Amino acid sequence: MQPAPNAAETRQVKKSFVTGEVTVEAVRGVTVAIHPGELTAIVGPSGCGKSSLLSMLGAIDTPTSGQVLVGGVDVATLSDYDRTLLRRRQIGFVFQAFNLMPTLSALENAALPLE
Repeated sequence: MQPAPNAAETRQVKKSFVTGEVTVEAVRGVTVAIHPGELTAIVGPSGCGKSSLLSMLGAIDTPTSGQVLVGGVDVATLSDYDRTLLRRRQIGFVFQAFNLMPTLSALENAALPLE
């Protein structure tokens, strides 16, 4: 199965975090394809891995195992710089906590990714 250009896809994606001696499995074997023009909602209770999955789909984080493909490209194979370009050109985010620079105006914050 070949993904559509600009489609985001996961294949058996897992994400684990180690805190002290405890390993937390945030995402456990998720396979999903999201195509351009589709409206997709990821829902679930607090702590079920929604933000971890979105961070991987958005090329902010990489999976512990499995693959995240954007436009057919495995994001784990990209350098930090190339992942930044991918996010800039193909992915949009509205962060829950805004992530704005408090010293900049709204216009300056909106223009920041263009620099």
